[in-house]
Amino acid sequence: DGKMFVTALFPLCVAALEIFLKTVKYFWAIVFGALLGLLFLTSHPQMTYFAMWGLVIYFLFSIPRLVKGKALGKGIALAALALVIGVAIGCVQFLPTYYYTTNFSPRTGGVSFAFASSWSLHPEEIVSLLYPMFGGYLDSYWGRNPFKLNAESPGPLLLLVALGGLILYLKRRERLPWLFLFIFCPLYALGAHTPLLKLAFYAIPGAKFLRAPSIIMFMFSCSSAVLGASFLDRLLDKDMSPFEKRLLAGLLIFVIVMTAAMTVGRGSVYSLWQSVYGKVGRDKLSIIQSSGGMLARDALILGLAGAALLILAASKSRSWRGGSGLVAIAIIGVLVTSLPHSARFIRYMKVSDLMRQDPMIDYIKRDRDVFRTLPLTSSSYYNRNFMPIFGIETSNGFYDNRIRFYETLSGANQENLVNLNVMRVTNTKYVLTSERVEHPMLVLERDFGKAFVYRNAGFLPRAFIVHNAVVAQSDSAALELIKDPAFDPSSTIVLAGGQPMLGAPAGDEGVSFESYAPDKVRLRAKVSSPGYLYFSENYLPYWRATVDGRDVPVLRADVAMRAVYLEPGEHTVEMRFVSRWYQAGAVICLIACAFVAGSIAVCSRGQAGRTKHA
Repeated sequence: DGKMFVTALFPLCVAALEIFLKTVKYFWAIVFGALLGLLFLTSHPQMTYFAMWGLVIYFLFSIPRLVKGKALGKGIALAALALVIGVAIGCVQFLPTYYYTTNFSPRTGGVSFAFASSWSLHPEEIVSLLYPMFGGYLDSYWGRNPFKLNAESPGPLLLLVALGGLILYLKRRERLPWLFLFIFCPLYALGAHTPLLKLAFYAIPGAKFLRAPSIIMFMFSCSSAVLGASFLDRLLDKDMSPFEKRLLAGLLIFVIVMTAAMTVGRGSVYSLWQSVYGKVGRDKLSIIQSSGGMLARDALILGLAGAALLILAASKSRSWRGGSGLVAIAIIGVLVTSLPHSARFIRYMKVSDLMRQDPMIDYIKRDRDVFRTLPLTSSSYYNRNFMPIFGIETSNGFYDNRIRFYETLSGANQENLVNLNVMRVTNTKYVLTSERVEHPMLVLERDFGKAFVYRNAGFLPRAFIVHNAVVAQSDSAALELIKDPAFDPSSTIVLAGGQPMLGAPAGDEGVSFESYAPDKVRLRAKVSSPGYLYFSENYLPYWRATVDGRDVPVLRADVAMRAVYLEPGEHTVEMRFVSRWYQAGAVICLIACAFVAGSIAVCSRGQAGRTKHA
């Protein structure tokens, strides 16, 4: 959803920026700043980061306009004010995210260039911008990424007229930002195939924390729409220059040649492609062969729609009824060439189907204990992403930017989660598999056909008391100790700091929950001798703990979990999540929103007064 928010807000921000550049007025600087704030408040920082690139590019290309209007100093000052307002509004989202990413994310310190260039576009996907079925997507994808769940094409016919706009407006200064983005975005999205990503990776602050450069293509779609609309707008004029006539003829020839190549000649096209980029595997070759008919169909539809539009644009009938015929052909053509692909990404489901219960999920949910499940099945239904919908916590829950402590514990590919001791410290009670497994500590509970439910015989509760603690010199050393079969996590924890302890229970002990919310936990603990309350939840320094109302430190235990030291006796332990970065961001956001509201009110009142006076 964050991607959709930024994609929708970007053209609105450009519109506000354009009005500001034309007027260079305080009011429009405030409006522009408020919209920047909305961008920062979206839940996709990388898309927002790219959107800011686009807006900066637009502003830089507009500097000559400010110079010509003798408003460069005022324009830069008001633009800086708008940026400050936007960042201030977005602080509630931006500050915690920035601090987390630079301190607790696996990407802390940056990522490798290979990681940064992963999920980029490849040459076949550039062809797919005009013919989406060439490289394919979903089940028809044969490119070099592991899979493809989207299509970057702005629409075949739209891209065709955008190419016309690109050629027509190469020397038009007001179109330069869009011309730049139209060329820059695909080159950047190609990742390691061009030098642009590497240049940005080393030269632009923040770029080394990102991956999936193809995400930038939303600005390519926006620039395609602007260039395409500008081209059609020019065609509606009564007079057409010889260059424009030659351009239409060239585009028509291009459409005819490409239609022939992607229909009757598509076999030769794929053969030539493989001779340049290397042979594809047998499985991918079968995908190419099975989707060839759809490619030919799409190429033929684009050929007919494009030819009809270009021929009408070149004729004297283009201005018939004020050009409504040309506009109608363009709209119909865009829909006809785009909707078949858009429709493949739309799936209608009943909520009852999505939330359907089945015997295995019902079986697990009947267990009222506090625990996690480790899905290791190949089923798309019984997996780590889907089961939390039903309230079943998973040890391997999906989160690409997970806390680095937990990534160390679970492994970069979560390979450590199958270790019995790691299962125990992560509070894993059930393991789901697609096939039968043999393990002395995994007891088969039920066979549900599509999946087997195993119970971890060494299951440890979410919170319990331990009396032995060792201190590891590093997280890797702590992990190796935990994975050792001789290590007993039920009686010993591995601390990242603090004092080691050696002891044993001296009587009756126990831990019970009084309340359990995502940001606040309250427990009752009975301790017979000095020990630690171990809590199998992710550690972050934002957590604050009190024991009987007294502040105590929260320690990092077993690489990623939490622990609190307790003296003998009965105690009330409370843990609260308190982020000063969120609190500071919220205050700054509210102040900025109040400033925007006040400025708009004052400006509107002043405008009303001037209108009344006039």
